Amino acid sequence: MRRCRAELAGPLAALLLLAAPSALFAQVPGYRVEIVPGAQEEIVFDWARQRCEQWDIPDAPLRAYRDDRGEVVAFASHHRSRAMIGRGLDRVASSCAISFQAKRSANPSDFSDFSWIGATWTGNGRDVFALMHDEYHANEHPGACRFKEAMSCWYNVVTAARSRDGGRSFAPDQPPTVVAAPTFRQDVGQGRHRGFFNPSNIVQRDGAWYALIATTGGEGQKPGVCLFRTTTIEDATSWRAFDGADFTLRAVDPYRGDLSQAKPCQPLKELPTTVGSVTRHEASGRWLAIFHLGPDPAKGVVGGRVAYSWSSDLLKWTPLQTLTTHPTMWSKDCSDQQRYAYGAIADPASPSRNFETTGDEAFLFMTKLHVKDCKIGPDRDLVRIKVRIVKETQ
Repeated sequence: MRRCRAELAGPLAALLLLAAPSALFAQVPGYRVEIVPGAQEEIVFDWARQRCEQWDIPDAPLRAYRDDRGEVVAFASHHRSRAMIGRGLDRVASSCAISFQAKRSANPSDFSDFSWIGATWTGNGRDVFALMHDEYHANEHPGACRFKEAMSCWYNVVTAARSRDGGRSFAPDQPPTVVAAPTFRQDVGQGRHRGFFNPSNIVQRDGAWYALIATTGGEGQKPGVCLFRTTTIEDATSWRAFDGADFTLRAVDPYRGDLSQAKPCQPLKELPTTVGSVTRHEASGRWLAIFHLGPDPAKGVVGGRVAYSWSSDLLKWTPLQTLTTHPTMWSKDCSDQQRYAYGAIADPASPSRNFETTGDEAFLFMTKLHVKDCKIGPDRDLVRIKVRIVKETQ
């Protein structure tokens, strides 16, 4: 997942912003997001002291919910998924118990080589529905890829899994339920990373559930970020992608379905790359999307930045604004002592069981990567810093 983020920041961040904000946004009072003055970075998970093994690392944006025991369960882990559990989002501690791990299957149709818990949602705290980011590393399976470099052999889909015990364990559907997939199979000569990647958290709106999922495109599919919706969260086969007019597109399993029936989703304007989080600001009713982006010389951003966009309906988004600048995992500056990735905003005081809403103050959670000899290894911490949402004066 860390490599997917690095690569997506290239082609997707280069997409042009194709449209000006609609009249709808011009009529809504503006809000900005900023670091609270004087706020200090806090460590949530300290790899040096709290890791269960070398690669027990924060390697995905934070996802959290309140379970049926009154505890908060949070995930931000590597492909060997472990939960952080505590009495509140500000008091979670790492658990060494493994909630999910893929089987390292050499068969790409299993969608079980490497998998991350990409998104979660629960209505009762016991039954938890998840979207999985599934990577197939063809370069690690003999004869599956003619290239040696991982990015040239990477194939990705998003599938579904569920837990019946509050998230202590997850199981994928059998056969797998594909939520987002390319209209082609993995092949030995694909030459670049392809597929659908990194679902945002799941949010509920007007009786339906939504998630934003990125794609690198190919074979008729434009690259970008597509919006997916289901009106029946319990049924993973009910997810549909936006086609430009409505939510009509059901994913076709590239190995079990009829690919002649597969159609491309319509990427949303203004969204350049994978979405770290999407939450609804309670005071304004607007949706806030967070992005971690790499260097942008045209904007004078050397190491990278955290950016954000607003929406009233999850379809139309405002041009990106910068929350903060700092070295990100895509920085090439060997003088960096640390870099950051996987930004996501969550409010410990949110009344939502799934932390779908924020008040005027919340926390920006990030992975802090410690750099040694210009390289990033497993030494990385989950940190947070307090942010606030401020109404701008006209």
